[in-house]
Amino acid sequence: MRVSHTILWSVALSGIWPVCQAQTLAAPPAPNITLSTRFATPLSYETALTRLGGYYQEQVGRILPLTLPEIGPMRHFEVWHDMFLFFELGLKGMNVTVIRPTESLGNRLVKTWMQEVAGRLEAELPLEFKEEPALFKMEADLFASRRDMARAFKSDATMKAIPTWEHAGLMVSAAPLAWVVLAPSRNHGVHRVKIEAGNPADARQLLAKLTQEIQKPGIYAVYSEEAELDQEIRELAGGQSAEVAATTPGAYIPNPDQKYLEGKVRAEPEMAKRTAAAQDQFAVRCRLEKAYRKLTLDWSELTGYARISGRYEAERAVAQTALLAPKPSLPSAPPVTLRARLSLLQPGAYRVRLEAEDVDGRTVRIDERSYWFDGKVFEEL
Repeated sequence: MRVSHTILWSVALSGIWPVCQAQTLAAPPAPNITLSTRFATPLSYETALTRLGGYYQEQVGRILPLTLPEIGPMRHFEVWHDMFLFFELGLKGMNVTVIRPTESLGNRLVKTWMQEVAGRLEAELPLEFKEEPALFKMEADLFASRRDMARAFKSDATMKAIPTWEHAGLMVSAAPLAWVVLAPSRNHGVHRVKIEAGNPADARQLLAKLTQEIQKPGIYAVYSEEAELDQEIRELAGGQSAEVAATTPGAYIPNPDQKYLEGKVRAEPEMAKRTAAAQDQFAVRCRLEKAYRKLTLDWSELTGYARISGRYEAERAVAQTALLAPKPSLPSAPPVTLRARLSLLQPGAYRVRLEAEDVDGRTVRIDERSYWFDGKVFEEL
């Protein structure tokens, strides 16, 4: 989601770069609505898609199937701006409907995006816009990935999984209008789930489906404890900077050096202890449906992995960890955590296998997932 420079500047004035008696430059946030417009284009459906394909290739360097995937017959989702585009035959050419929840972005900004699309399709400007009530929104923090979301809605023909470079996961429905967005959260592999639908019942049903899916046994999060602690330290240092500004009224205070404040936080005895414990430490969180004698986690590297094709040259064992007598995961309890110390883990593709030994001594494969590690965060492949 995009934020205007005006809003960012007002945030800066309110605490990050303190100024005595600073005035807020941003206007009050606009109310959430669902904004839409409908226009005619003389272009055919195929020509309109070709024209938009060139536009997105020029603007974001991605091909049409990635920027405007089809979610139904002549219905598309525009990934760059998170907009719905519906085409239908008109008297001469096509009629196009563009829909997007504004989500406090500001009506003017969303209207600009819609006008850019209309201009590329030779529509007559200015456009006429329609304002309708906002979609009903629900949010939750869940141990859920893009793969979990796809499995949860596999039987729902209306929900379409959308590859996206702007979200950790995205599924949309053209009819009824709805979308589910995953965003990373810094806490132990948790994702922030945002669901928007036309009415509360639909939103609750979508959330219930996803919540039910992640109660099943399997792997639900992989993360670097060292990277998460680094992020916590940065946030604590930023909070100290804001606190100094707030408690020193009437004077100009230059922006403190972030690295200096982070060093002070790291030097605190308790934080120094946590930093040492987290070094090269990686964690996997999983759920179990029953008790086992032993739980085993195998790490392997997929060498020569190509993200476009998903192919790799070889699989190389990296580490193995085990947990004796793990207990079943209660629905309301956090997942089981297994840790491994992996020194100098390089960016690349990794596979994580979860197996267990049952009470009869048999080996049971519980789950297997592959991830891309960028040096800090694991993204499920």
